[in-house]
Parts: sequence; C-alpha cells; structure tokens
Amino acid sequence: MRYFVSYARRDNDVARLREIESLLSGIGRAYIDDLEDHADGVDRVEVVVDALSGADALIAVLSDGYLTTEWTKWEFDEAQKMGIEILALLPDGALVSREDPAWPWAAGAGVPVNEAAAF
Repeated sequence: MRYFVSYARRDNDVARLREIESLLSGIGRAYIDDLEDHADGVDRVEVVVDALSGADALIAVLSDGYLTTEWTKWEFDEAQKMGIEILALLPDGALVSREDPAWPWAAGAGVPVNEAAAF
C-alpha cells in the first residue's frame, strides 16, 4: 500500500517524522514530504499533488496544529474528495479509521473533536 502522510510541520520535527516512517515501514510505502529528496527546481506542489493522488490512504498525524494550516486542511479535504481512505495516527502510535471510536474528527468537515497533545 502507498500512504500519504499529512502532518503539521510545526508539531513534527524530522526526528518525529523518521519515527513515523519507521512505524509505517512494515505496512507499506509512506510519502513524507520533508523526508523526500527533492531535486533542485522541482515543483513541490506538483510532487505533493501527485503523491496524494497516487496514495491508497492518507495518514493524518494528529497534533495540536493539524487542520490549522492551509496545507493540512487542503490535503485532508482533497483526500475526502478523491475517495482516498483517511486514517488518523494518534499520539500513542495507534492508527485508526473513521469507524473506530477513537477517531479524532467530527464526521464531514474535518473539525477536530478533541484536542491531543503534540508528539
């Protein structure tokens, strides 16, 4: 499976992103933008759009800043529009689907139901 990892940069440093990459390595290929080696002059917006459209699922990394940035809101909304499965990565490392009682966002608009501490 191909996963697009959506995260608030201000809440997730490179060390945390590497932890997430390691956590997901056993279940498929994870696209984590800040861990990708982008060539000089590459259009990063195009790269992100291509990675999202080619993903089997979006993994939203729950943090205080998630869904407060234009990018994370856009990624979450676009995944919904494209019919891409959305999973939430909780601070304890659990990966949950919309059907799970631990799902952190209200149905529909992607509004956080509860606040979680940043990693």
